[in-house]
Amino acid sequence: MKINQLSKCAGIGVFFLFANLNAQSSESLIKNFMKSDVSARGIENAEFKILNEDDSPSLKSKIVNVQQYHGTTPIYKSLAKAIIRDGKVISFNNNFQKLSSNAVISDKIDKSEALSTALRHLNITDSGFQTWDAQNEDALNKTDKKVDNLRFYYEKNNSLIPAQLFFINENKENKSFAVLVSLINGEILESNNMIIECSFDEDHFADGSQDQSTHLLNHVITTEQQAKSRTEKSTKAITDATYNVFPFPLEAPTFGSRALVTNPWDLDASPEGWHSTGNTNYTNTSGNNVFAYVDNNATNNINGFSPQSSSTGNLTFDFPFAESTTLSAYENKSSAVTNLFYANNMIHDIMYKFGFREANKNFQTNNFGKGGFGNDAVRAEAYDGSGYNNANFNAGYEISQSNYQAPRMQMFLWNQRVSLKTRLFYTDPILATRPAVNTGSAGFGRPLMEIGITGDIIIPSVPTACTSLTTGSLTGKIALVTHSGCSYDVKTRNAQLAGAIGVIVHRTNSNTAVDMASSGVTGISIPSIMIGKAEGDFITAELTAGKTINVNLKDLGVGYKNSSFDNGIIVHEYGHGISNRLTSQGYACLQSIEQMGEGWSDFFALMLTNSPNASATSPRGIGTYSNNTATNASGIRQYRYTTDMTVNPHTYANTNLTGGQQHAIGEIWATMLWDLHWKMAEKYGYNSDVTADPNSGSAKTLQLVMDGLKLQPCNPSFISGRDAILKADELAGGADNCLIWNVFARRGLGVSASAGSASLINDQVNGFDVPEGCVLATDDIAKNKTFGIYPNPAKGEFFIKTAPTVGNATVKVDIIDLSGKTVKSLERKKNSSESVSTQGLVRGTYLVVITENGKSDAQKLIVE
Repeated sequence: MKINQLSKCAGIGVFFLFANLNAQSSESLIKNFMKSDVSARGIENAEFKILNEDDSPSLKSKIVNVQQYHGTTPIYKSLAKAIIRDGKVISFNNNFQKLSSNAVISDKIDKSEALSTALRHLNITDSGFQTWDAQNEDALNKTDKKVDNLRFYYEKNNSLIPAQLFFINENKENKSFAVLVSLINGEILESNNMIIECSFDEDHFADGSQDQSTHLLNHVITTEQQAKSRTEKSTKAITDATYNVFPFPLEAPTFGSRALVTNPWDLDASPEGWHSTGNTNYTNTSGNNVFAYVDNNATNNINGFSPQSSSTGNLTFDFPFAESTTLSAYENKSSAVTNLFYANNMIHDIMYKFGFREANKNFQTNNFGKGGFGNDAVRAEAYDGSGYNNANFNAGYEISQSNYQAPRMQMFLWNQRVSLKTRLFYTDPILATRPAVNTGSAGFGRPLMEIGITGDIIIPSVPTACTSLTTGSLTGKIALVTHSGCSYDVKTRNAQLAGAIGVIVHRTNSNTAVDMASSGVTGISIPSIMIGKAEGDFITAELTAGKTINVNLKDLGVGYKNSSFDNGIIVHEYGHGISNRLTSQGYACLQSIEQMGEGWSDFFALMLTNSPNASATSPRGIGTYSNNTATNASGIRQYRYTTDMTVNPHTYANTNLTGGQQHAIGEIWATMLWDLHWKMAEKYGYNSDVTADPNSGSAKTLQLVMDGLKLQPCNPSFISGRDAILKADELAGGADNCLIWNVFARRGLGVSASAGSASLINDQVNGFDVPEGCVLATDDIAKNKTFGIYPNPAKGEFFIKTAPTVGNATVKVDIIDLSGKTVKSLERKKNSSESVSTQGLVRGTYLVVITENGKSDAQKLIVE
């Protein structure tokens, strides 16, 4: 699909003119800062370019992401983040290379050879991959054989070596990687999987402990509450639209009923509504923010089934929905894709309010001249044919007008705790009346979906298929092999090489069919299932008697759950896109072993599916519907989320038990963020609708977390993630500094907490302490103030007013910044009228602590 931008070229041209002038202004400010500030000593002449700028209303500052260059080539992950306020750089965090002693090494291999090396590293053998440097091709038609690439310098051993970064997609095996290859010797310098898998892992904590709490989750929303959805906030777009969905903040079908919602969009976030790019209008589940469709063949084809409006004129997406242990999940295609479309758009519009906008590389086809490059609406794939019990998100990238990849969300069917999984169907009418039998699936080869394979069953010459079979002996057939002798994937691979289109493994010693694990054999592209002894004996006897048995191997998903109805999981997946795009350069910056991506995603899911009657101690699970468990279960996490540490005892040091499993690490981070939400709600008020009141504690917390993502460095740890949230609070005025410290410290992420080595996940250390200024009891200080400070805010100096005393009593004065560091300390006579200078203090919020005779008192000071 080609998008015609000519009608908007004038407006966009004006925008880029002003954006360029704005960037030049920021560039000049940063250059001047680097040349004059002592913190930039050694990099004062560093070359750089601005990646993007965010004028943040919540922070009252401009956040500028900066890339260091050497000549015309960027230095890989050598980045800076400038914070500009009132025309001044007030913060410049960077990891720039000091290049005076660096030797720049010349290329020794070309780009094509490097690409071949990357493909070999990924075990991608298909031919036809090529680097893609075209400037004007539409992204929607970019095939998986065209590889975006960028040239970098990579610092190693005090030298700059040339390297090529390749973005490689291989749809056949659902692979998507960013691979950095040395142009000196073909060394793989970095390889990052861009698909973030969220499959269920019961044992992701090394100790295998499980939550045995009996606390109940009071999180079911009534139909009446659902009806109070955002329909009343709507205003006119291109056309009206009505959707029968599980409306936010409803989490999933087990929490309440569907409802009709009309025009639920926010026109600030979606100026043309949800079904128009401003250039193209749609009548199906497509629009500017998301294309939602069925991808049961796992081809990633955007032209998969997408339901059309069921009415002419005003768009209506009202389709049947029914679930039971005897119904196929495929009966709900239209309603599932509709819900997936609705949920993605809701997340887009909600998060737009909290700062995930065009300049921050959000997901839109048309950015309407507001920054960024566009052409990257989410491709949301329902019934994805890659497997089961999973969901994933590939955040893609938005680097330039010609170098971008749209994000992809893949939502699977879930068959957890389904007792009968029928995948064997006889085509003969008489045999078709046989009772259905349970079957096992395979962890290798092609998974079976709605449309399967049909063929005659044949027993190979070697019944175990553990040795090579005659080429062509099984062509077009489904091989029935016995279970013993070798691994299941070896049997399947041998049958495939002999021409088989599928494999049935006969478990000859038990009627219990089990799922078959892979032993590591690659290159298997056909499906396989396992059947028990009795059914296998029957088929064997029929074949031995000379009968032909034709079967259809498929999986109709009877009784399965559909994650496209699970708003919590949809938010979680979309959340991966938010955290990746907002962190530093917007790609490959959440790759450290301690990265908290799963935590942000869980937190977003909790925040956008909160119920009006929730409380701090109401335990919340994740994915309980998809995982086919009760609403008060833990779902796909070890513990439920709650501030009650008898139910969720996580502390920072528990990361040492995870073995680097990202879901386990993220669960600990999300626990801390969830605690923060409820402490802020206690102070400012709770609202299940985070968009309803920007001054609620719920909205304030979500804003802090979003701003923290923008402020944190590439590859953050828990420590730098915490500090970014503290920085966001400081820039917003610092009103909640001690509250934030106390929340994190309660879970072991206090002042003395240590992340240890960036390359290890078993050396984190708890710290339960807070900055000195936060130790004081705030309520007592408010009631029993012993001194005052003025003027406040202070410009250059302030004065201390104390109750007068007789004699020459002295007091100690400490000025403490929001990180807990004492930046100025002095002693003075209590009755002194001398001012205290603020020269040398960076603008921001501080605590002034006065200690007299061992007793301390503190007040907040704002330095301008």
